[in-house]
Formats: sequence, structure tokens, C-alpha cells
Amino acid sequence: MNKNSVKIILIATDTRKKSLVFVDEMLRVYSLQEAIKSAKDGLFKNVYAVNRSGSFYLRASQNAPKEDKLDYISISSYQLFYSLDDIGRILSFPAFKNYWEKYQQTLLQEQQKREDACIIIDGHPRITKAVAKSKLVTVKGIIFSAAEKFNIDSYLLAGIIIDEIARFAPFEEIMDLLAGNFIGKNTSGGIAQVTTETARDLMLLDYYNPDPERFSSKEKINKAFSQQIYSYLKESKHSIFFGAARMRYFIDEWKKFIDLSKRPEIIATLYSLKHKDPHNNPQPNDRGLQIINEFYKLAQDWLK
Repeated sequence: MNKNSVKIILIATDTRKKSLVFVDEMLRVYSLQEAIKSAKDGLFKNVYAVNRSGSFYLRASQNAPKEDKLDYISISSYQLFYSLDDIGRILSFPAFKNYWEKYQQTLLQEQQKREDACIIIDGHPRITKAVAKSKLVTVKGIIFSAAEKFNIDSYLLAGIIIDEIARFAPFEEIMDLLAGNFIGKNTSGGIAQVTTETARDLMLLDYYNPDPERFSSKEKINKAFSQQIYSYLKESKHSIFFGAARMRYFIDEWKKFIDLSKRPEIIATLYSLKHKDPHNNPQPNDRGLQIINEFYKLAQDWLK
């Protein structure tokens, strides 16, 4: 065994428990093909590649301790994907808990090295402010263009994007490899984390169309595969423009009851929720309040 070998600490599987993505104790992320190659090269502790009828797969050593067995460190991709906004729930899975502890340790080390603060959500550090700022600043021009097009508050849009960046950061590399397994199941994508079905609805309502030639009619929009829509959502420009369009949609839909342009905390609350019927007494949730009280101010400072 390679003396520099490392442990696999997390595996994301499909519904048939086929391993798709692997994470080692250094938080390096591997596709199945990359993991098999690494196992052949002796990179992993207690895991080796097995050839069955010309197809390779990974197996734990027979004498490996329980916490290194592949079943023990595996989690369904669906459990992972649909728990991104509920860390408390997903921490009940031993496989994820170990990964999360490693991520927190690494993040705190990075924080100390940079002498920087972290963005904390639901009591858990998610990303250093320096890294979040660098991600936001790279799309500054798109944010201001989208805000102007849809006549919305650019800093509110940026604050919502900071929230999405921070929440997604611990899973970014893993989810990038897993995304293809969720397309067709209302996958969210891009820096603004808009779902494929939300994007489709906004296209049908004529709020935003990323490719008017390709999607030249409602019939073509309805018939478009989710993979096609997702291919646009992955691009920062379209992701942000869809996010801005969603915010404009809320203002328009609720205007008979309340002027949401004067209630940014409600727009920030609605952004990540399933559709809510408009009424005259909406209340913000904790997520919406954090966006307004913390991330809005960060956006003003970072996008000067």
C-alpha cells in the first residue's frame, strides 16, 4: 500500500446504491472513474479496485474497520441533494457527519490563515468571507445588468446570491459531479441556484428567455428537456438573470396585496421557497432576515 494513501470518508450513491462520487479525508473529490484509477494506484486505505467481467468497481478490504466500510460511509445522492438547506437533518447520517467535521476543520484553518471571518448559517460556518467575496465580485457586472433589466434592487439580488454561494460552498465539487443524476428532477443550478422548473415557468411567463431562437414558442419551451434548460442555468449570466426575473415575478404577483419592492425581507424569504399564494400579511423567515440584515450589507460593501 502506498505510504501516502488516504481514507475515503464519503460516498454519494444513486438510488440503486451505485457509487457515483467519492471524497477522501483531504476533501478531494473523485468521480467513479477517477476513484477506480486512484484505487488501482494504491492511493486509498482499505479500498481496492475489483475487476468483474471487464468492469471495475471498488470494494473495502475484508479487515477494514466498520467506519471504513463502503456502506457505512455512503449516502444517497437524493438525501444529500435535498438536505442542502437542512444541515441538522443530514448530520444524522454518520457518513455525512464525518465529512462535515472535516470540512469545518479545513474551513477554520483557512479562516486562520487568511485572518478572515466566515459566513455562518444555522450555527455552522459555510465559507470564508474572502472566498465568497471573490465569487461575487466576478459576476458584479451581470448582477447590475440583471437588476437594471428587471428593475429590482441590485444589492438585494447580490445578497440572495451570497446566501446561495455560502449554502452551496461545502458541497460545490460534489454536486457538480452529481448534477447530471438529478436533471429531470427539478435540479437547481448556477450561482443563483434557480431550479429547472422555475426557469421553465419564467420562460413561459415571458420574464426571461436565455435563447429566444431555440425557445421561440411556449410549445418549444414546454417540450424542452430539463437537461437543455439546465445547460443555461449552469452559466452565471443566465443563472443570475433567471434569479432577477424570479424576484421581479414576486413583485408583480403580489402587487394586488402588497408592494414587495418595499419589503425586501419578503422577497428574500420567498426566493428559496416553493410557490406561496399572495396575501396581505407575509412574514419573513430566518433565512430572509439574514439576507437583509447581513448579506445585503456585505453586498453593498463588496460591490462598491
